[in-house]
Amino acid sequence: MTTWEKIRYEYTKGGSAIRQIIMINLGVFVFTIFVGIIAKLSGFEPSELLQYFYIPSNLGVLLIRPWSIITNVFFHSGFWHILGNMMLLYFIGRVLEEFMDSGKVWRIFLYGGIAGATLFVISYNVFPIFEEVKSYKKLLGASGGVTAILVATGIYLPRYQIRPFGLFNVEMRWVALFFVFRDLYMFPVSDNTGGLFAHIGGAIFGLVYILHLQGKLEMPTINGKSIIPSTMKKVSVDESKIARDRAHKKYQPNQEEVDAILDKISQSGYDSLSKTEKDTLFKASE
Repeated sequence: MTTWEKIRYEYTKGGSAIRQIIMINLGVFVFTIFVGIIAKLSGFEPSELLQYFYIPSNLGVLLIRPWSIITNVFFHSGFWHILGNMMLLYFIGRVLEEFMDSGKVWRIFLYGGIAGATLFVISYNVFPIFEEVKSYKKLLGASGGVTAILVATGIYLPRYQIRPFGLFNVEMRWVALFFVFRDLYMFPVSDNTGGLFAHIGGAIFGLVYILHLQGKLEMPTINGKSIIPSTMKKVSVDESKIARDRAHKKYQPNQEEVDAILDKISQSGYDSLSKTEKDTLFKASE
């Protein structure tokens, strides 16, 4: 098996959206490291190349770099930037992925990132306070998508409990509320206003997406089609049933059963699983 085949295998293994998102972000981060090395040896600044992947606040520049509204979501400014985002995505995102198929998780992350970038561009071109900096400001990072995942989990599974650092139990709704409140609190004093706009845009999308998914919010339509893809099915989560299932777990599935189910997901998708297979996968994840 070649190195590329190994990477493809790891990427598709289990059909996990969170795994795929993290791998893409790490791959892009390695790319930026190589660009930095080449730049050092060639005598130019890495930003001279990498800026083409960041979304600019300047509308004129954005018009000739439309791809940046997507590529900016996968680039980070440094080690601590990507570490914080990927850790939060890993620990929170996989909770959501236990109860939602990977396609929807991908949508929340990607559209949340795009929503954050869009709010950044609009804000820098609307509010007079940014008049002097809107010509050169740029945005990069997965924060908008990660915040969308975080808020979506808090809305979709509000009473699901996690145990940070093994110290205490806290429900997901309070975790999501804490991060949103932190961003709002930091807004007046932070130097990273663009990043905070990305967080807020992602949070709004995560909220709207889940409310629409649950049938609590109808989205406006264009030519009879919803702005949010119609492939989303209105669903609800029976958290009391989840609690009962976890409390009355009778056995721990063996690895062979889990591998067989993961193979089925990679071939046919999560929705192809039977209720028994979903219960088995859920028990294996505990």
